[in-house]
Amino acid sequence: MLLSESDEQWYQERFGSARVWILSPGGGARHWDEFQEKGIIGIMWAELGDLRTFDNKREIHEKISEVFDNPNPINDALACHQFAHEMQLGDYVVAKQGGGLLLGYGVIESDYIYDPSRPIMPHVRQVKWEKTGRRELANKRTIAIKTLTNLSGDKRWLRSAFRGMDADFELATSSSTTLESYTREEALKELFVSDKDFDRIIGALKRKKNVVLEGPPGVGKTFIARRLAYCVIGYEDPENVRMVQFHQSYAYEDFIQGYRPSEEGGFERRDGVFLSFCREAAANADQRYVFIIDEVNRGNLSKIFGELLMLIEADKRDPEYAVPLTYSPEAEPFHVPANLYLIGMMNTADRSLAMVDYALRRRFAFHRLKPAFGTDQFRNHLNDRGVDKALVD
Repeated sequence: MLLSESDEQWYQERFGSARVWILSPGGGARHWDEFQEKGIIGIMWAELGDLRTFDNKREIHEKISEVFDNPNPINDALACHQFAHEMQLGDYVVAKQGGGLLLGYGVIESDYIYDPSRPIMPHVRQVKWEKTGRRELANKRTIAIKTLTNLSGDKRWLRSAFRGMDADFELATSSSTTLESYTREEALKELFVSDKDFDRIIGALKRKKNVVLEGPPGVGKTFIARRLAYCVIGYEDPENVRMVQFHQSYAYEDFIQGYRPSEEGGFERRDGVFLSFCREAAANADQRYVFIIDEVNRGNLSKIFGELLMLIEADKRDPEYAVPLTYSPEAEPFHVPANLYLIGMMNTADRSLAMVDYALRRRFAFHRLKPAFGTDQFRNHLNDRGVDKALVD
């Protein structure tokens, strides 16, 4: 394309009659990985139900005002209406984060789909992603901070943006790596626990969804926790496992949600590691996720979990028990998904923290790991590595 060509001519040759939209995959682009993996785009506002039941934008506006106590949701109503009724097959969509980062682009390949099984983003469309990557814009104010915007009229900006993305981005691929199943037998390899104890822990984890492994330092709690996680998930995939370590200063703002300084000055709301992981799990209900907490007894559970402490209980893993988050002004309801499991670890040698909060005791199944010097597994482990028999004895 010659630089002398007009922006209008460039647009017609590149897109024809198609429109170009720019969309945010959730706050902080937290759903971008799912969008790429599944070949979709989506928006929130699950409480509205099927957007096709609304005849016009005014009805959506009134419903959002009623449900979210928002007196003038102009942008929200417009985004919902455009996503359901104005987007067309063949239109292009650009994924972005904030006001200054482009993530990829693709072609819309389906009409609007309402999927009530998706608790976070039930409004979706299928997309064929053509190129993905990361392109920082020199002027971070050039993109509207909205969920969805029709950019078809800004052809000069589009010409510059697409040339940059075409130069910087990699071709998107839809192929995914097939992971081998992770069996109980594989998990038990090099573990110095009995089959019976291992099955007991797995059973408690699947039943109660929350377990704590307690024992002296060096007994292998972290090693076993990883094996348990992969066994529950069904395959060895570190992407479905997260791990944090609690300490006396760990807080709700680190774990769930809070305000942090922004690069532009001032403060911005950011999701904590557990909230982000929960949303990832909720968006992939057909998979299992495991969250591991080291030194779980060192943190103030009531302070860290806040209103979510109740929601980790096995019988509360349902949208019915969703609660508004403390730092969400729009009172966005949230619940811990049923496909997420928690494994905590604590050192019994830590006498200063021996008294564990009853709230933790009630919501977790506890299993004590003991030193395994006298087990057959440990003896066999040493023999297999050629350790002198006298030393083994």
